[in-house]
Amino acid sequence: MIALLLLYVLLFCIMYYTFHAPKYRRQFPFIKLSVSLCFVAIAVLSAVLSRQYPLLFRMLPAFLLAALGDFLLGLARSKDDFHGIDFLLGVGAFLAAHISFYLAFITIVPVHAVDFIIPLFVSGAVILLSRSRNINLDNMKFPGIIYSFFVGLLFSKALMIVVFAGVSAPHLLILTGSFLFLASDLVLLFLNFHVSPPKCLAFVNLSTYYMGIALLGLSLYPF
Repeated sequence: MIALLLLYVLLFCIMYYTFHAPKYRRQFPFIKLSVSLCFVAIAVLSAVLSRQYPLLFRMLPAFLLAALGDFLLGLARSKDDFHGIDFLLGVGAFLAAHISFYLAFITIVPVHAVDFIIPLFVSGAVILLSRSRNINLDNMKFPGIIYSFFVGLLFSKALMIVVFAGVSAPHLLILTGSFLFLASDLVLLFLNFHVSPPKCLAFVNLSTYYMGIALLGLSLYPF
């Protein structure tokens, strides 16, 4: 596992280097995909070591959908087009990934009405941000609001797991990973749609996302 995590960090560093390098524009989606396949491997290896096969099978579609979303968003990045079909399909893949994670986690703690409170606040925050003169969502406004609801839903369910199922290493990893996933997507809003986003946002977005989804994979590890 240590070797796999080191490979993950190495691939992340390569990907971040190519993020701002125009000469790697065509290769960037595939470099991004290689990092994503690594977090899939982290989840699979963790489950094999712990023999958590039922939960792995429930979570694996979400990891694969996230990897697909990474590739599609990488294509959008390579074309510098965040209002086109590649970006929209990438958002759709991530939306499906969040729903899949939620469906996997309700096998740990069933659906509660309280699950839907935090998502409403997250969607409300996106609506308020979209009214800013410095943020131009354009045709992505409605998809962004829907997407933000399900991002918030994943974090909400992770929080409910800790509240109702107790504090344990796997549950805390799920909570932390989901929070970083949420933070990454909020930063992505500014990175892609702010009129003049700071360059540091790219590192914040990518690092929080890849750290978060790796922690979701490591939640299957036998602690």
